[in-house]
Amino acid sequence: MIDDVEMLTCVLQNAEMGCRGITSVRKKLRDSRVDGVLCEQLIKYGKLYHCANNMLKNRGAEIRRVNGMTKAMTYYATQRDLQRDPSSSHIAEMLIKGSTMGVNKMSRRIREYDGSDAHVKKLAEKMLDTEEESIKEMKAFL
Repeated sequence: MIDDVEMLTCVLQNAEMGCRGITSVRKKLRDSRVDGVLCEQLIKYGKLYHCANNMLKNRGAEIRRVNGMTKAMTYYATQRDLQRDPSSSHIAEMLIKGSTMGVNKMSRRIREYDGSDAHVKKLAEKMLDTEEESIKEMKAFL
């Protein structure tokens, strides 16, 4: 079982990776329709990040962001993929893969969560819903 801090850290890190992923692909994006959807998603991920961050601070917990090496590896892999194919459909595919990893991680963590705080559980479920919604939105651009 995981506790509130571990659950909130998971939400924070998932939201951070969502923000980073969207930001890194938007620079190469040529389709304004996709960009509009990504801007809305970026706002949602940002809100989840700030909410988890504030809840962790209120608990006096250490804020553990995504490991620097993980961020660097993800960034370089993204840039390599974008050099190969910067099309909207490929960008949508990349984001679907990232969100699928987020869905898998959040689903596992929610199952492992002790559920002691209803607000934490609700935030985790909101993160999961956001990842699933992101996948649905990006499928339209495949």
